[in-house]
Amino acid sequence: MDDAAYKRLFSRPGMVRDLLRGFAARDWSGTLDFDSLTPLPASYVSRDLRQRHGDLVWRVRFGGERWLYLVLLLEFQSGVDRAMAVRMLTYSGLLYQRLVAEGVLREHGELPPVLPVVIYNGRSPWTAPADVSELIAAGGPALSRYQPSQQYFLLDEGRVDGGSLPAGNLVSSLIALETNRDRSRFPALWDTLMELLEAQDDQELKDAFRAWAAQVLYPRRLRGVASAPLPSLEEVRTMLAETVQEWTEQWVEEGRAQGIEQGRAQGIEQGHAKGIEQGRAEGRAEERALLRRLAARKFDAAAGERLAAALAGVTDPDHLAQVGEWIIECGTATELFARLAEASRRGN
Repeated sequence: MDDAAYKRLFSRPGMVRDLLRGFAARDWSGTLDFDSLTPLPASYVSRDLRQRHGDLVWRVRFGGERWLYLVLLLEFQSGVDRAMAVRMLTYSGLLYQRLVAEGVLREHGELPPVLPVVIYNGRSPWTAPADVSELIAAGGPALSRYQPSQQYFLLDEGRVDGGSLPAGNLVSSLIALETNRDRSRFPALWDTLMELLEAQDDQELKDAFRAWAAQVLYPRRLRGVASAPLPSLEEVRTMLAETVQEWTEQWVEEGRAQGIEQGRAQGIEQGHAKGIEQGRAEGRAEERALLRRLAARKFDAAAGERLAAALAGVTDPDHLAQVGEWIIECGTATELFARLAEASRRGN
């Protein structure tokens, strides 16, 4: 199920273009004619080779009239495949065999280059050798020249620095959603993806992301949330926002209850009424601390500190709850503090 969802995503030219532009060919993507991106049928490499769900072949014009062949393997469900370099070498050899049979070598005098790419999103780091030569035992100087050597490009999602993800890139959005551990950020990350999809004008790609959200994102990153087929991308956004708001309200209520309970425990020694009041005060302090953390996670640390200062004297639980909703709704820290300022002018 998961492999099929990813294959559907990378069967769209927009995803492959952004994979090359932002990652596999980041430094030389200017030499590629992305308008020429063409998918090849699974049987193109070999009718006898068993094709898995995650194996794809594309070609793109490279440096003028030449073709570059992209062999794309998706490792999303299984663990690290130590023999991946051998499999890539086999795919490349079968691809070249097919091109020779089609007369490419006879017509042009040379074969086109191949770019092998592995995309992996497993929890543990990818540890398999990237070059097939590393899997072959040393045979000494007499044999070394006869041994094959081919390296593949590895995109290990879990080890990509989030700060280095190229902006305006569909694969970057996929990785950000795949690796995000801060649930409060999901609505904003999904908004970014939706903006990119709107610019694509590719309904198949939109449907692919919708299916991926239902089949992969919800089960893996949002456990406990229904993952039934979703009718639209906007519905995904609504469900994410509602889910995060439910979590926020739950956390605030838990913090309030914890503070009251602590106050009650102390009230046994200090007086029941005084203990309850202290519990309420501590509960409000917990709410303010939680709101600071939420703002820092969604925006940045500076926004969290600024919000803590703004709420330092706030004791109204309804107002604190309102601020929690604003954090979820606002797309930027500027918008959040504008609402706070407006509420202050109104005396709320």
